[in-house]
Amino acid sequence: MATERKGSRGRPAKVLDPGSSLLAALGSRMRELRKARSLTLMELGELTGYSWQHLGAVERASVAPSESVVIACDAALGANGTLNGMFPGVIREQAHLRHRSEAARRPVPETPDPGIDWGRLSTCGKRASAITSAVVEDIEVITIHQRRLYHELTSAEMLVPVDGHLALLLSLLEAPTSNRLRRRIAHAAAEAAGFAAWIRFDLGDHFTMGHRYATALDALGEAGDRGLRSYVSAYRSVTADAAGRADEAIHHASAALETAGRSVTRVTRSWLHAVSATAHAHAGDSQTALAELDRANGALERAGDERDEWMYDFDRERLLGYEGDCLLELGRYAQAARSFEDAIGGVPATCVRRRAELTVDLARARLGEGESAEAVRLAQEAIAVFARRGSVAGMSRVQRFRDHVASRQPAVARELDDFVRSWQE
Repeated sequence: MATERKGSRGRPAKVLDPGSSLLAALGSRMRELRKARSLTLMELGELTGYSWQHLGAVERASVAPSESVVIACDAALGANGTLNGMFPGVIREQAHLRHRSEAARRPVPETPDPGIDWGRLSTCGKRASAITSAVVEDIEVITIHQRRLYHELTSAEMLVPVDGHLALLLSLLEAPTSNRLRRRIAHAAAEAAGFAAWIRFDLGDHFTMGHRYATALDALGEAGDRGLRSYVSAYRSVTADAAGRADEAIHHASAALETAGRSVTRVTRSWLHAVSATAHAHAGDSQTALAELDRANGALERAGDERDEWMYDFDRERLLGYEGDCLLELGRYAQAARSFEDAIGGVPATCVRRRAELTVDLARARLGEGESAEAVRLAQEAIAVFARRGSVAGMSRVQRFRDHVASRQPAVARELDDFVRSWQE
């Protein structure tokens, strides 16, 4: 880590007028975000892989950055897609400046009709687009397609398009439109922000994940959708649980159930109870965990075909995964193994991450049954999937399994270490 020279004189920061150009606005915003995180240019350079001198020039609007620089800075600074959203305008502005500079070197053409203000036409592209119902529908479809692509691509590959889509939605919230369409845009922004948070979670970036969840909740303040708010709160419980923060997981799970009220379908309610059951099980509260699991099963048994549009495909096999997790915490290894096996059998072939997560849980159950060799095989199978998909959260899941057995069965831990080492070579 570079040494920060906060007490040195150095070059005084160039005072920028953000309104002087789009490039200056980008540089000013970038500096503002960096200062808010108490980062020096050198530290930002280490986070992004670009030289601090170049980043300083971008902040001073001395040079126009490339798209990769902007994307890296947006991610490192937790800019929520703000810098990414500003970049297209900078590109258009730079192209206009180059065109004007080239035109100035050419022979002066004939003077156009003085009665026509040709320059005014260049301002048309700066006006807000007319947002129609059809435009909003197209934007809503993008989120659906991106969620499907999550099962086909790595989270790193999904990062830029997901953040870009979120930035577009947030920019549309700044444009004048009818209250009805604005609520739909806010709803789409909340859903996209929640998905972006999950992508960050999978990449191990919990700092930016928190910002994305905050963005989702802000948008939901305008959308007014209690059901979707409960959905986001439940996912916050899932991520807190994965990080070992049991009290926080229970808090978010309880908030999700309270917020949902009667605004969600029974399928969603079943999932909310399942999330709550797992959080309580990991906290050691077996009585509440089993009671919540019973509520989850009851809600799903009474559920019909009605589903919330934003809810993922939660079904009996998905619920079995949560059931297995609870049974595992209670030490009922054989029952947990059966639940996990049934859950894996119902996972679509495209959902490889989900299958790998359940495989790690099955490995834990097999280890509890004394089947060490099978547990190692299953864990190795999951490692291969997480490594190919670049899932930091998935690898952390396997590492927790490895650390759990290290003191009791060091040979198992060494075998997993050797397998991971083989992937790194």
